[in-house]
Amino acid sequence: MHPGKWRDRFVFALKTSLEVLEPHRVALRALTPVLVGDPEEGIFAAATAFSRLRVQRVFEEAITGSADAPRAPLAEALGRLLYMVHLSVLLWWLLDKSPKRRATSALVSLTQQLLPSAALALRVPPVRRFVIAADELVREALFENPVAG
Repeated sequence: MHPGKWRDRFVFALKTSLEVLEPHRVALRALTPVLVGDPEEGIFAAATAFSRLRVQRVFEEAITGSADAPRAPLAEALGRLLYMVHLSVLLWWLLDKSPKRRATSALVSLTQQLLPSAALALRVPPVRRFVIAADELVREALFENPVAG
């Protein structure tokens, strides 16, 4: 991944993920109920954590290794939340019925347009607290590494 701002690195990682998965879209689409709904074999299952963590780390590194990375723990929390955004876009992509997945391309573009405002918003303390709190909820609900508390 090239050096740069976290928002550009996130978009690069997102687009790369979609490109890499494109040849497997039909198979992934057929597996969507298992990926999303099966607590033993789905994307958030303990047995599949190795795969999820490998991709999740890419998104965390996109933020923590960026030229404008926020300080810890915000950078890590933002990376995990952007990984969740990535998963949401992938689900959208799998379900997209528009010609040539035009709606997915538009969603990625819309997300990219929003990111400069998000970077600015992260300077506001309540927004930073929101990101960290949302990360804690995601970790508690979906990941094997909830925050102690």
